[in-house]
Amino acid sequence: MSTSSAIIRATEGGSYEGIYCHFDGYEEGVGQTLLDHYSDPEKVKRLIALGSISVLDERVEPIGPHSFAKREEGTTVAYHRDRGEDWESCRIAAGSSVSEVEKMIGHNGYVYVFENGKWTCNGVDLAEAIKAAGKEAV
Repeated sequence: MSTSSAIIRATEGGSYEGIYCHFDGYEEGVGQTLLDHYSDPEKVKRLIALGSISVLDERVEPIGPHSFAKREEGTTVAYHRDRGEDWESCRIAAGSSVSEVEKMIGHNGYVYVFENGKWTCNGVDLAEAIKAAGKEAV
């Protein structure tokens, strides 16, 4: 079983857009990867442009051979680009609020939002959410 999540960004026009991520949606998985590798707004924009993803990793674009079946280490795996799935089934959710977009994306309760250059998880600063999750696991 996987832990899915929603990854959402505020657009330049004041609306929101987001995608589904299938694996490792918890704070120490997707959350830590977003915090460590996705602080550049343009990179976040390129990530969302992929549509739904299977696995989030440090890079958006591959630097060598990469597919769903044979993924390149360190590269995000996207359903449309890497598996050839129909765009309609992988499309980007868009709306005027985080809650509107979040409701369009299936997830296990983990909603990551990039706004004003910062990430949150379920409305809490992401670094704090990761720290709290680590303490709960002890």
